[in-house]
Order: sequence, then structure tokens, then C-alpha cells
Amino acid sequence: MSEKGKILNIVQKIGWIILRPFFLFFAHFKYETEIDLNSLKRPIIIVANHETFIDTLLIGDALPFSCPIFPIYFIAADEYIKTPGLGSLMKLFGAFPACKGQGMEKSLEMPKKVLASGCSVFFFPQGRRCANFELEQGKPGAAILALQTNKIILPVAICGLSNFSWKGFFLRRHRVRIRIGKPFLLKDKLDEIYCPGNFEVGTQIIMEEIKKLLKDH
Repeated sequence: MSEKGKILNIVQKIGWIILRPFFLFFAHFKYETEIDLNSLKRPIIIVANHETFIDTLLIGDALPFSCPIFPIYFIAADEYIKTPGLGSLMKLFGAFPACKGQGMEKSLEMPKKVLASGCSVFFFPQGRRCANFELEQGKPGAAILALQTNKIILPVAICGLSNFSWKGFFLRRHRVRIRIGKPFLLKDKLDEIYCPGNFEVGTQIIMEEIKKLLKDH
């Protein structure tokens, strides 16, 4: 891991310590998983549904403090990264710009560097906040990255924030559950249906893995 990655790891662990009790109190925060999260190894690609501004923070706090997939970089909207003050704070905690409108190659340049450095990266395959999660909302970036780097994908679902409001949050009306699925290699799942390298099908597989975690909620 690079020196920059080591610093980010420390920063994110400090953030974890501060935010964990905050979310436990205000959001009745819990996480559910069938796997041993401490057995995971970085670098890994985390994918999740996206409903609110606090989704990235929730995912980070759902993982155990000692989880070996830290540090985790994440993609943020260009306008947030460019906002004075906010952009600097987000970069401090691992954000990098989406490079919207500059082509897929440019958008995936930083995620590839992150994975090559031994750090993990976090994607919202929907590409934007959506109140409802639909399979057709998936964008191909995560699938392309996973297939080109051959890195493990960890699907995650954020439940309990579909009607999110800050008033409801601070009045403790939300019951947030983070459901963490089983890690998988996208290439293996594509091989099963005889279409390796098919980014469109790969995107649907990623979305379906997240959808499974959202069922029965």
C-alpha cells in the first residue's frame, strides 16, 4: 500500500470511531452478513444501491473497524469535488471525481490506479441517487472495471432510507440496515452464461446481486 493509502486508512478509521456511535443512536444502525468480513482481502470493488447523501458513510461504518479491505476510495460527483471546503474534506476521506462526460476510459483511470495500489474502491452502479432501485438503472462502469482488473466484487444493500429526511433522521425515525452479500468474481458468473466480456450482462449481474439483498425488506 502507498503512503497515501496508509494515511487514508488512518483518516477513515478515525471517521469510523466518530461516526459509529452517531449512526447507532440516530439510525438504529445494524449490519447483516453471512460472511466473515475480516476474512476479505483488498483490493476489492464494493457496489451498493444509492438513495441518500450519507450512503458512503454508512457503508464505511458497516464494516468492522479491523476489516482488511480498508482503505476504501469512492467516486463522487464532480460538482461536489469542485466545491470549496467540501471538496477538500471529501478528498481527505478518499473521494475522487467521476469525470462525467469525459468518457469511460477517463472515468475508470483513477479506480484502476486505486486497485493497482492495493486499495479498495466503492461504486454506486446507478450513478446517481434513486429512491427506487431498478435493474435497468445500472451503468457499466463497475462491470468494466471488474472485468478489466479481475478483482472481487462485494455487493451491499442499504435498507431503511427510502423516505429519508434529515428531520426524520435526527428524530430517530429511520431503522437502517446494511446487508452485505457474498463476494464474487464477475468473470466467473459471465462464464456460466457463455458471454465473457459482455459489459451489459455484467452490469445486470451486479445489479441483480444488490437487488437480492434488498428483497423482503
